[in-house]
Amino acid sequence: MSKICIISTRPPYGSTAAKDALDTALVSASYDMDTSLLFLGDGIYQLIKGQQPEGLPQKNPGAMLQALEMYGIENVLLCREDMYDRGLQESDLTIPVQLLTRKEIGTWLTQQDRVFNF
Repeated sequence: MSKICIISTRPPYGSTAAKDALDTALVSASYDMDTSLLFLGDGIYQLIKGQQPEGLPQKNPGAMLQALEMYGIENVLLCREDMYDRGLQESDLTIPVQLLTRKEIGTWLTQQDRVFNF
């Protein structure tokens, strides 16, 4: 089975990149591919609880994030340093994640067959 890692680096609003990353992860998982989702940089903002994007032309990513488990996406990863740099804690996040250091992320990526960056 192919190992696929989707990297999401963009905030949830302002472009379609964040939604495109989530869509790609859900589609690849629906084809029984071993899919992981890695949030880096401003992509971490997609995971914050209680977002209220009313008045914006984009939806809150929370519902799609809740669907990850249903699709069998067990590896939701987050850069520990990026989270702390933004003043966030795990309790601020809408779903459970696995925290990795930048060094651990490098090792993780070498174990993947395909990596897609959004």
